[in-house]
Amino acid sequence: MPKTSPDLPRLVPATAAGDRVQVQQTAFSYDVMGRYVCNDWEEVQAQVAEGGFPFDAVVIGAGMFGGYCAEKLYSLGKNLGLRILVLDAGAFLSPTHLQNLPHRLGGNVGAPAYNRKREDGTGTQNVVWGIPWISNEAFPGLAYCLGGRSLFWGGWSPRLTGDDLASWPPDVVSYLTNPGGYDRTEVEIGTVPTADYMEKAPFHNALKNAFSSAIGVPGGPLADIEEAPLAVQGSSPGSGIFPFAKFSSASWLMDAVRDDATFNIGRGDVSRRLFVVPRTQVLGLSVTGGRVTGIDITTDGIGTSLPIPSACAVVLAAGTIENTRLALTSLGVGDTTFGSPRLGNLTGHLRSNITVRIRRTALGIALGVPDLETTAFLVRGAALGRRFHLQVSAAGVGSIDPERNMWEMVPDIDTLDQIRANEDPDWITMIFRCIGEMTPVPSLVPNPARSWIDLSPEADPMTGTRRAYVNLVAGPNDDMRLWTAMDKAAFDLAEKLSGGDSKNIEYLDRRTGTWLTARPQPDATGGGSWRDPLGSTHHEAGTLFMGPPGSSITDTTGRFHEVPNAYVAGPALFPTLGSANPSLTALTLARRTAQTIVTERTTAPLAGFTPLSLASDDWTMVAAPGTNPAIRRLGPLLETSGGYGLSWYKAQEFGDAALWIEWRQLHRGDNSGIYVRTPGPAVPDALHQADVQGHEIQIDDLGAGNPSGLDIHRTGAVYGLQAPAGFPARPAGEWNAYLIETTGPRVRVTLNNVLVNDYTSNRRTRGFLALQAHSGTVQFRNLQAKSLP
Repeated sequence: MPKTSPDLPRLVPATAAGDRVQVQQTAFSYDVMGRYVCNDWEEVQAQVAEGGFPFDAVVIGAGMFGGYCAEKLYSLGKNLGLRILVLDAGAFLSPTHLQNLPHRLGGNVGAPAYNRKREDGTGTQNVVWGIPWISNEAFPGLAYCLGGRSLFWGGWSPRLTGDDLASWPPDVVSYLTNPGGYDRTEVEIGTVPTADYMEKAPFHNALKNAFSSAIGVPGGPLADIEEAPLAVQGSSPGSGIFPFAKFSSASWLMDAVRDDATFNIGRGDVSRRLFVVPRTQVLGLSVTGGRVTGIDITTDGIGTSLPIPSACAVVLAAGTIENTRLALTSLGVGDTTFGSPRLGNLTGHLRSNITVRIRRTALGIALGVPDLETTAFLVRGAALGRRFHLQVSAAGVGSIDPERNMWEMVPDIDTLDQIRANEDPDWITMIFRCIGEMTPVPSLVPNPARSWIDLSPEADPMTGTRRAYVNLVAGPNDDMRLWTAMDKAAFDLAEKLSGGDSKNIEYLDRRTGTWLTARPQPDATGGGSWRDPLGSTHHEAGTLFMGPPGSSITDTTGRFHEVPNAYVAGPALFPTLGSANPSLTALTLARRTAQTIVTERTTAPLAGFTPLSLASDDWTMVAAPGTNPAIRRLGPLLETSGGYGLSWYKAQEFGDAALWIEWRQLHRGDNSGIYVRTPGPAVPDALHQADVQGHEIQIDDLGAGNPSGLDIHRTGAVYGLQAPAGFPARPAGEWNAYLIETTGPRVRVTLNNVLVNDYTSNRRTRGFLALQAHSGTVQFRNLQAKSLP
């Protein structure tokens, strides 16, 4: 029976101290984490109504790549005060990977129960899994939850090789392979350092030696064996830092939200920078003038639209198929030769799971070893000019699943003893998970005989939007031949590990769960029961591939060529898929996209300028009688509020100098100003003396109080003295930049790189800088100064 209890303060502060949010309780749980992490749509609307600034970025999807990209936007954009909104169709499920939780706790939530070609009326798969599209191949679908598939994935994170990247844009290859690319992501997600808790075991070393001997002569289909690149951290990346366990983006996103909320205690949501709104389905995007200007959503069953400022970045991170649906529906991409917009280059992986068991004596592994015997390796291969690899998991388990104890949390020593006691005294069980690349077709005109996505005529009955239709096929003359060669290489390797003696090896029949003594023979297609369906890998990629304009959908930062404020995060960007799990590469590119968005909003370093201190001791507010003005510090930002006053920068007096200050208004007509060459806060009647001796560079797009026919109170004016020559200010909510140069009697004002005022003054030629609190809300950032000769 549901219960409620008033335990937590509201995320939007209430006027009454006793008005606290009721944390939902059931007979089994307290929903504290969801309340501490997520906002609902009403809270987002409330912070706008209370005076919050527009969002600088909206991330659609809080899954593996969306959650990671949002966290990077938050952390990299901290000095700019970037505000980020994350929308996800799912809800909060778990704070971490399911395998980081106590043994078996995930239960049926841990994976989709079955694949399907469309929603078949049975509802979601295992609580969170659902399939919003229609396909010729059965799919597991999407994990509708914060963190998405990253809560469930196996963790394999190989790099793409030089051959994999041969046809990728050179600047992307450089970014991935040079310092700050793959190497940084590998440390973040835990593949570096490699899994030393396995590598130090005698079992691991003995098995690695056996593999090295069995792989064969150079030039064969298999290359050297590698340590398993698993996103599960065996040791911490630095002294005093705990290991992160198995990577998922959920905990990263949670940490960013809590960092933001903690910093803004007492300030309310109007000052927060990161909002995560679950159970909010994005139906489509509105595009005006070539830019995304709105997002159509449904939340709690109610449809609405979110306006998007022209400077806001929109990141599609809802998975390859849903990203493609949004692009086809809203962004004007896709070839229409087929009667509906269609995008090709859809790729997935050819995957087999070959399970064998080999006698310990054949592998040179001692009997009766007391340690827990479980390990993993990566073996790369190539055939027919194409690439594949084998993810090998091996364990001395007395069952058919060598992975069952590899990463899941074991809660106590007694359970560990039971696992060791059940290890098979005679056999080592191995899974060869074979993964091969499908042939890419990176063309703007899809090949109808290959893989592609378009829009189905069928509409979603809940939303009325057209579903994606997914056509995924393996080419008979390339993909199927590679698949056969890959499977043969795995079976041959297993035979070599057994010493070529059929008494030392048995093969699992996946259909019956029984062990066979004879090597399984391929059927007429070259395959067998060990092969997984094409749609089962979660590795779909390629439809929104990167490259030059005119021959690709997106540029090398993930931005759509024709829609400059829309981006993609995830493997939909890949020109080719290669044979590796796409997660490592897609995470690395998502960080690049986030960095691009931040960099574009960052002023280039100014030669010779020095940042001004924002420390409270270096500023003094002088208020007009009867008012209570403030210019409060919000991290790297200063924000005006209250009545009339001036906040003086008392740390330095300026003569001939250049000042660089960025500012933005919350609403058109919000009023502020930048005072230069004032006598300072210490003189009597300081506010009046600033007006009559100093110079105010006005901020007020409406020019309140302008004398008839004049603009001497409008943005860019030297207030009351000279009107600006132009008005290049950007819309409310967007950042502007003033360069104010004072040399001798001249005051020059450049707004957004346009000289708008050049005034010769008979007033002071030296004095203090001050920021004005007047009316409305104005923010300042990136205050810099330099002396002029």
